[in-house]
Amino acid sequence: MVSLKEKFEFMDDGIDIPFYNGTPKLSTVEWGLVLASILLTIGYLTVIRIPGEYLPVAIFLTSVIPALYICKGNYNIFFKKPKLRDIKIIILCLIGIYIYTIAIGFILQNLVGNMAAHASTNDPASLMTLIIMCIQLMGEEFFKILLLLLIMFVLYKYTNNRSISLFVGLILSMAIFGLVHYNAYSGRIIQILFIQGFGAIFEYYAFLKTKNVWISYIIHVLRDSIPELVKMIGY
Repeated sequence: MVSLKEKFEFMDDGIDIPFYNGTPKLSTVEWGLVLASILLTIGYLTVIRIPGEYLPVAIFLTSVIPALYICKGNYNIFFKKPKLRDIKIIILCLIGIYIYTIAIGFILQNLVGNMAAHASTNDPASLMTLIIMCIQLMGEEFFKILLLLLIMFVLYKYTNNRSISLFVGLILSMAIFGLVHYNAYSGRIIQILFIQGFGAIFEYYAFLKTKNVWISYIIHVLRDSIPELVKMIGY
């Protein structure tokens, strides 16, 4: 029987999280590219002024191209053929996301009052909106993953402890991912930390469990597209 500790080591099928421990090994220049990708994406979402119609493509290219480059042609590091058991992960994570969001939203509503809606909430819903969103979300997935890998690499280098590196890496990367939503949610720090930030744990879990970006990406797309589809039906 697999122990609870082993389940949360995320070593299914003996496959570990890539790069953080030198397997595969990245050069200093390649880690610099990862850092530049992360900083540039943060800039796009916070201080760099870029036309809204170009933002999704900018995030996609800035995150995905460096991720593919460091694979050195071995794209199986991030992209794997989905398995039947992945359907269960997708369904359970999606249910978990909505339960978590509703519960945290209810708590925050009573603690801090009205919460801000996303800046694009009032944009017309359309098929093109969904397509553009899907392009941006792939970029966001790689942004989150590269952020986690970089933080784990730094922590593991000084601690040589995988568990600490993973745990602290998840906390910090989720917090940063939440904070880059500062402008989109009118600076509601508590909201973006607990909903957009720590709410990303379900997508992180899916990636860590499968080592497959397709699975965490599908969950992210479903998470964000279902409200858009509801809007389209409403229109």
